[in-house]
Amino acid sequence: MIPTRKSCGFYSQRNHSQTVVQHMEKPIRLILTLFFLTNINCSGQEKLGKAKIVELTDYEKEDFYFPHDCSMESDVLDKTIELNKNGDSFTIKNIANDGFTGHILTIELNNDLDIIGVEYDEWTDVIDGSEMTFKADSVDLKLNANPFNSKELTGYYTLYMKNFFKAGEFLKKQGMKDEIFDKEFSGKFRTICNK
Repeated sequence: MIPTRKSCGFYSQRNHSQTVVQHMEKPIRLILTLFFLTNINCSGQEKLGKAKIVELTDYEKEDFYFPHDCSMESDVLDKTIELNKNGDSFTIKNIANDGFTGHILTIELNNDLDIIGVEYDEWTDVIDGSEMTFKADSVDLKLNANPFNSKELTGYYTLYMKNFFKAGEFLKKQGMKDEIFDKEFSGKFRTICNK
C-alpha cells in the first residue's frame, strides 16, 4: 500500500484543496460584499442614489418638504434654485437664506440619472465657535421629468447624511462635546413660478 497524506496524519490532497478554496472564498465574499455595500460605479464615482421620474402633483400641499421656489425669494435671496447642465452632468442647487439661518444643497446627476455628488451646508447667525460639516450617505430624489430634456422641473428629495458637530470653546465650557449623528433633510423645488 502506498502511503497517502491521510494515512501519514495529513489531510488528503482533496481535503487540502477544499480547505484552501474555503479559505479563499471568505476573502472573496468579503471583498464582493464591501464592493456592493460601498456602491461604487465603474467610473470610480460614489453613487448616492438614482433619480426617479414620476408624476408629481399637489406641490403646494406637500408641507413635509422645505420649499425652494419663487415664494421663498426675498431681498436677502433672489434665487432659490439653480440648474446647470454641463455635458454629461446636471446640477441642481437649492438655497435658502432668511438673514438669520440658511442652507445650500447641491445634487449632481450623470446622464443615467445616477446621483454622483451631493454637497450640503447650513448656517446660523449664532457665533459660538462651533462647526458643523456634513457627509451625504444617500439621496431619495423624485423628478417630474428628465432634467436633460426639460426646463420645467419639479422635484422632491430626502437627503440622508452624517452631521459632524464640533463644539466651540464656549459650548465646551458648558459641557457640550463633539458628536456625530444622523440627519435627514427633505426639500422640494419647482422652476415654474405661481406667485
